[in-house]
Amino acid sequence: MIEMKESDAGTRRRFLAREAFDDDLYLLEDIRRRKSALEGDESVVVARLSRRARGMTLGLDADESALCGFARTDEEKRLLVAEVGAAVRVPEGTVGVMVSDAETLATSLPLTLAALQAGEITGRHAHVMVAQCSTIPLEAHAQFEEALLPVAGRLTVAQFTQRARVFRERVHPDSPRKRHVEALDRRGVWVDPAADGMAQLSVLLPAADAIAIDDKLDQIARSQRGPDEPRTHAQRRCDAAIALLLDPEGDLARVAQRIRPQVILTVPALSLLGHTEEPAELHGYGPIDPVTARRLTADAPSVTRWLTDPVTGRVLDVGRENYRIPTELRLALTIEDETCRFPGCRRRAQRCELDHVHAWAHGGETSHANLASLCSKHHHLKHESDWTVEALSDRELRWTSPIGRVHITEPANPAHPPWPERPPTPGVEPSPKRPTFKPVGDSPTMPDNAPF
Repeated sequence: MIEMKESDAGTRRRFLAREAFDDDLYLLEDIRRRKSALEGDESVVVARLSRRARGMTLGLDADESALCGFARTDEEKRLLVAEVGAAVRVPEGTVGVMVSDAETLATSLPLTLAALQAGEITGRHAHVMVAQCSTIPLEAHAQFEEALLPVAGRLTVAQFTQRARVFRERVHPDSPRKRHVEALDRRGVWVDPAADGMAQLSVLLPAADAIAIDDKLDQIARSQRGPDEPRTHAQRRCDAAIALLLDPEGDLARVAQRIRPQVILTVPALSLLGHTEEPAELHGYGPIDPVTARRLTADAPSVTRWLTDPVTGRVLDVGRENYRIPTELRLALTIEDETCRFPGCRRRAQRCELDHVHAWAHGGETSHANLASLCSKHHHLKHESDWTVEALSDRELRWTSPIGRVHITEPANPAHPPWPERPPTPGVEPSPKRPTFKPVGDSPTMPDNAPF
């Protein structure tokens, strides 16, 4: 009888602890919502100040200036930035960004501003929306906002940025190739001093080269793992970059020569043949122009061709016949997921493990619907904690935390409608109609992981 009372008391304590934890989570969520709402109100006031700065130079009264256009002349902008910066004690450069964002939100992105004031999105989400819209025509802003705002509230800023970048490619009036050629002129290397004798080296370079370098550093770092290796993975990557740049004849350079970077590139068949200008998808980055994609495909030592299931009968489901995941299915899931499928995680799917959502040991199948990319940390979390996950339709995952909170994640690359056709861009390298490439062997296979 005493043991039963002690057990009941322990259960009660655990219940109260979880209840208090949940209450504080709700409080944190409410604080975040109120902070976002305040940022929305701040944008409204900053936009109004911009109008008043314009009105002051025109000699308008308070009511008239609140309805006129935004600060336009250099004098008006200097007045606005100086006054606001001094009042709120922030650098004038920061004020300039505040003013630009506020003016765009108040005029061409009213739904985004309303969502920010309601606390449904954060100020950083709103800034991403403004930044991506700043490079497309004004008449496309409404379409951009309508397509992206519904998902902004359930994505992290990094995830939303990626989604926005992809959609921006769809509505931008200039061809991807034209913009890439112009962007190449901005490439460069910079050093930014940091504290304690450190510095940050920044390189602006073509995305395909950056992804290849990143993967090569990652492979080198993984090759140096061992029981007596004291350095972290990040430290080994950094040391490899330093050694390859400063000691090109050293031992590590010779190791690096044997390592071939793995880059996953999805190229639409018609674009590969030069019949359309639809961009390709570079895994870990997003859309790249078709001319660059054709060049990469032509130079690739290994090419794996795969089409949609209705056309080729590609194996997407081997049921209970085999635990091992077919190469085609593994590649398709890596491209579709893009990142780890745990809420908020941005670990690239190429470096993740494929998990049977409904465990194989408990009757789960090796199928497109029952597999998801999970990084090692979240793979272990799923199987070694009270987090649970359920597969929904369209490969959505419903995660339930130990205290009962539900989070839905979806693949980063869902199916999308055909790419809008664009006329050829004058003055830009033409697209070859029949590219030459040499498929050799199979694409690099990813290692099988623990049978979960």
